[in-house]
Amino acid sequence: MDTYDFLADPRSLPLAGRKACAERLADDQNHWLSRLEKLVEGPAPDSDFPAFLLATPAFESLGSRIAGAHRRADLATEVADELDWFIDKFADYLRTDADEDVFAPASVMQSLDNGQVTDRAAAPRRC
Repeated sequence: MDTYDFLADPRSLPLAGRKACAERLADDQNHWLSRLEKLVEGPAPDSDFPAFLLATPAFESLGSRIAGAHRRADLATEVADELDWFIDKFADYLRTDADEDVFAPASVMQSLDNGQVTDRAAAPRRC
């Protein structure tokens, strides 16, 4: 994990901030949730699973590695394992922020966008 990913830890947001982010990234939520339903092992994620996180800097890499897959068998083993970890670790992301490891304060998350991104459509989303 490089430094940027470390600083972009989405768990640093309090629950209210997470829900606000989910609302702002509703289109990404719909897109990624429908994709995840075809890629996960076992039952599909609940409708409140934070699939929109795949459009944020912290999970941009995972999102790009699963973007071309149409079914789980299309994923490399290590990518499938990482996806399973993501599904497991963030299942309660929009339900609670208790008992989580947090690596960066919310102020760091808010300061990541310093205005240098010129192509907003191509850039990873930020909450």
